Amino acid sequence: MFKPEEIEYNVNHIYSNGENRVLKLKHGKDGLIHVNAAAEKWYIVLNGRFCNIEHDMHFTAGRCTPFIMMYFQLKGTSTFITNTNVSVTVKTHSLNYLPSFKFDTCIKKNTEEEFFCVKLFPELLLQQMKEEDEENPLANFCKRREPFITLHTAQVIKPAIYQCINDYLYCPYTGALGTAYKDNIILNLFIQQLATFTSMETGACDASPGLSRADVDLLHDIKTYLDQHYLEVASLQQLTRKFYINSFKLKHGFKQLFCNSVMKYVDDHKMNYARTMLQQPQVDVTAVADELGYQHYNNFSTAFKKRFGYSPAALRCK
Repeated sequence: MFKPEEIEYNVNHIYSNGENRVLKLKHGKDGLIHVNAAAEKWYIVLNGRFCNIEHDMHFTAGRCTPFIMMYFQLKGTSTFITNTNVSVTVKTHSLNYLPSFKFDTCIKKNTEEEFFCVKLFPELLLQQMKEEDEENPLANFCKRREPFITLHTAQVIKPAIYQCINDYLYCPYTGALGTAYKDNIILNLFIQQLATFTSMETGACDASPGLSRADVDLLHDIKTYLDQHYLEVASLQQLTRKFYINSFKLKHGFKQLFCNSVMKYVDDHKMNYARTMLQQPQVDVTAVADELGYQHYNNFSTAFKKRFGYSPAALRCK
């Protein structure tokens, strides 16, 4: 049995050092601590899971050199203690540029938390960008000097981001090919986060011909509702009644703003949820199909394979 202070020391060491390491410990009867650190040329990925630990645990991390922190809360709620307490809730993500940073975080006993975090080093990433374009938003963000912190305004994780995280964690390649594959996923995540948070900062929504400001605000509210309640949505009519919007404006306005149809957006959420659930051995496949509203398992299996390229049964065999 490891003492809490020994666990805190080991986890703090992983958080603060740029090296490959895996820490997997049993804690008490049902507790589990699993932290994986993977260091690449211009970023470090931390994936941590804490489940049913017997004592509150406090961890400290930080750097005195600039870095970009891409943070994704997959389960539970993480509390960061800096000048104030900031909580990042389940299924939300945050993008931060930090000239220097130190924080304490607390994992509460008898809870379950899981996070995916990328520490990206701006100077090293800029070196990877050959023939740099002055208008490249990634390069411009890396060159900034002022802090950019969104821990207190974390946004709901979209299906495309969930897929990127899953693709990274279950990379099918090894060696140089695997590294290139993962590098592209991290860049994709960076692009998606930058699009989310810089559009919030600038209020970007200018190219919306035919939509009033009120229409745009309502469609964004609907999208936020879908991010949080996708399992409850069965039809377009359900949304038109709930938000008092006509079906034409909902269908065409949503597609115009978000480059996706309403029900396709809902289905993407549902399928990513299904894949996450099916990665847990104790979860029954037919129960997941039923939860998603499929009356027949074969229909669910066909839709799942169309989305991911493999069936639920094949996922279970991986």
